[in-house]
Amino acid sequence: MTAPILRDVSDRPSEPRIPPVAPEDMTETQRTLAGIGASNVIYTLVRHVDLMDAMNPLGLALLSSQRIAARDRELVIARVALRTGAPYEWANHAPAALATGVTEAEIRALTDPDAVWPASDAALLGAADDLCADDCVSESTWAALRATRDERQIIELLVLVGYYRLMAGVLNSTGVAVEPDKPAYGEPPVIRRIPTPRPAPGAHRADGAPAAAGTWAIVYHHPTGDQEITLVLEAHDGQVTGSATNLSNGVSAAITDGAIDGDRFSATSVLTTPARIELVYSGTVDGDMIAGEVLAKGFGTVPFEGARAS
Repeated sequence: MTAPILRDVSDRPSEPRIPPVAPEDMTETQRTLAGIGASNVIYTLVRHVDLMDAMNPLGLALLSSQRIAARDRELVIARVALRTGAPYEWANHAPAALATGVTEAEIRALTDPDAVWPASDAALLGAADDLCADDCVSESTWAALRATRDERQIIELLVLVGYYRLMAGVLNSTGVAVEPDKPAYGEPPVIRRIPTPRPAPGAHRADGAPAAAGTWAIVYHHPTGDQEITLVLEAHDGQVTGSATNLSNGVSAAITDGAIDGDRFSATSVLTTPARIELVYSGTVDGDMIAGEVLAKGFGTVPFEGARAS
């Protein structure tokens, strides 16, 4: 039997050593930075605006890079969270792993030192294990990486592991509290399933407009926390324009492409703040209720649900 992966985290702080800043107490600069994600880690780090401003570009570059597949990235981060005994990091990145295509069985296997992985996955996880244990990738793991990755991918992988080891130390030491409804350290996340409204293609409102047209108050269930969005869909001969506005930070993005057919729609918008992220919505309407998925390219797919705004 090989050494266990899970660590004893009973000695982690039970209360925040540095409390998060309440949204109503933030400066304008802090509020802008906090718009990246309404989470305890963001609300804690905004106490040091200059440092957070310097760290964010690297974190966003790693999360939005296409050089390492989103699934592989989240698999590695989740393993680092386990190896560093970081409950907060696990609570956020285990759900993110599911969103990028890691299966529930694979999430469970991350905690099993005897789990068998495909060669490409084993090389990634081996690199995370080696770096967390000895600050150097072993010769055997290096050979496995070279067989499955090019040099730029390997360099990025090494920086990825280092960044989330750094963050684990910050999170563990400051006692950032895990948000409600997040998985406990080492436990798989609860899979949220939203019933899809009954499809009825060609459905129209009383005024003759397609049923999906209008203004919608939706929530999409992002791994870092629920995000409230105002989604405006305007129909024009089967095409759709409009906008999507994040209510937590006021960032709005125009819908650049889309189609609408009765109570079904698809729409694409591109965020430019805090990073360039292409979002692809697809959903179905049943009366005044709406549900579907939003794909954040490079980050994975998350469900959303909501209702027609009054």
